[in-house]
Amino acid sequence: MPKIKRSSIDEVRARVSLYDVVAPYVTLKKAGAKWKGLSPFTQERTPSFYVDPGKNLYYCFSSSQGGDIFKFVQTKENLGFQEAVEALAQRFGLTLEYEDDGRPREAQSVRKELFDLHEAATAHYHAALMRNDDNGAFIREYWTDSRRFDLALAKEFKIGWAAPNGGGLLEALLKTKKFAPETFFACGLFFYREGERDPARGRPRFRGRLMIPIRDIQGRAIAFTARQTERTPTDDSSREAKYVNSPETPLFRKGDVLFNLDRAHAPVREAGRFIMVEGQLDALRCWSAGIKYVVAPQGTAITENQFRLLQRYAGRVDCLLDGDAAGQRAAMRALPLAIKAGLEIRFLPLAVDADPDELFLEKGAAALTELDQKAESAMAFAVRSLLPKTNPTAREKADALRALFEMLEQAESAMMRADYLAEACRYAGADRTATERDFANYLQQRVRRAPINLTPEKLGQEGALSNSQPVEITNDKLTTAESELLMLVLHYEDLAPRVAHALDHQWLDIRSLEGRLLDRCLAAHREDAWPGADHLDDLGETDAERHTLTNLRCRPFQIDDPVQAINKCLKAIFDQHFRRELTDLQTRVINSNSNETQTIAALQQRIKELNKLLSRPPHIVDQSSA
Repeated sequence: MPKIKRSSIDEVRARVSLYDVVAPYVTLKKAGAKWKGLSPFTQERTPSFYVDPGKNLYYCFSSSQGGDIFKFVQTKENLGFQEAVEALAQRFGLTLEYEDDGRPREAQSVRKELFDLHEAATAHYHAALMRNDDNGAFIREYWTDSRRFDLALAKEFKIGWAAPNGGGLLEALLKTKKFAPETFFACGLFFYREGERDPARGRPRFRGRLMIPIRDIQGRAIAFTARQTERTPTDDSSREAKYVNSPETPLFRKGDVLFNLDRAHAPVREAGRFIMVEGQLDALRCWSAGIKYVVAPQGTAITENQFRLLQRYAGRVDCLLDGDAAGQRAAMRALPLAIKAGLEIRFLPLAVDADPDELFLEKGAAALTELDQKAESAMAFAVRSLLPKTNPTAREKADALRALFEMLEQAESAMMRADYLAEACRYAGADRTATERDFANYLQQRVRRAPINLTPEKLGQEGALSNSQPVEITNDKLTTAESELLMLVLHYEDLAPRVAHALDHQWLDIRSLEGRLLDRCLAAHREDAWPGADHLDDLGETDAERHTLTNLRCRPFQIDDPVQAINKCLKAIFDQHFRRELTDLQTRVINSNSNETQTIAALQQRIKELNKLLSRPPHIVDQSSA
């Protein structure tokens, strides 16, 4: 995909007000020179989200997130950086220019063409459903009589029909003459022989099926779910499958998309929770019953990415899964993923033979009220599933709790772990103190240890041979000095060039995200190529890097003596680098044979040099004497 020109990105940044971008999500009130409101990322009662119109930046204290217009759209709508730029340009009527990569212009933005092609396909399928012919009459009768949905719902969601012969979709799309051949090959709506270059030779993937458009968070059609009917041809390779999804494409990864999230993320603000059902038709039934905050996965097991999508809009999800064994297994697979995503999850139990579609058709929204009264918390459900027997033995309790430990280990919040553990003990009838001790032991056993190594203290200052036993130590974690120094460099740009010349590139551990970004920032200052704090996305090569840079830059940060703070960071990074080398040398001395006198002497000499070097850490010139 071609890159958007820097000039176009700058134009979008300059012409689009962050206030206008945020306003649909947050009610903002004036607070001095800034605007404030409730966080769009967390559930809170006291406003902690601030927009600075002068800088066109925001910062959310409750989630510790900050950024510009692009970062806000990326976070709220789950988009990549370039997708966010394109979305804003489209929303505010701005034209983008792309870097010339040597391809014909009509082939440059296949991704954009895929959006247009899917919208055209959606319109084509829907028109076929509404057409006054035999096929149209059949599928409308199926929709209204067999599935018992209102025709108005089909119009609202643009439900469609793929005729048994494909319905002429390929021919209709080819007639538009605006799609590049690559777009047809990439869309997933047609089968092509390997190496085929003529888009007109495709065969339709969907035939004789009800077509349900799948949309992204912006409401754009990106794929389809196709429901089997009586008219699905017998020569269809997927004839026996009730539901068939579009294959994964540049637009569609089924584990990253939730059906109806584009509509549900607004009403969920008032509801405070999502209802998750198994299929698209279940979701449509809930919607028609007035339950607008309903979502569904794409016919597969729920994924961690999908839970993280939900977590952006609400802190709770209630799962309404089938009551049979398959539904129970799906719920148990979902539980640890929700915990890892930081979501509160509950389960709304259905009878074994109950069907959500039938239930809401018969009782409407009142059915949800009845289910809420029987809702099970995460731990109540887990304990019931893992420990179904009455009067379980101590061994059975221990095994069940061990399985729970594996789930709770995923929680990022220590408070959530503690609360879940206490609740699990209550439902399992287990002693809380003993269980907490067992959980602590379990976590301790899970800590990965580094290979046997030696600490400098055991070896002595000069690395002399010692009778001390080797001591196992954990892998060194990157000191916060790198992230702190990166923060200082981003907030005190005038000091950054001096930092760049005081810090040697080799001292940084570029295996870490912060280390790589700090190295890149300082190199830009050394080479007089610093793009400025407003163009940090130039330095980020991935969304994660851009996220980190923007978040650090937008975080409120001010200290009395930045020079002193920088010098402390320089010393910490310097010490970390050379003490690693010192430890390695001392270990080599210990492991050397006594007859390797020359090798030992060289190692001892380097150890002495390092000890002297460590007494002279780098620093930048104090501002008062600069």
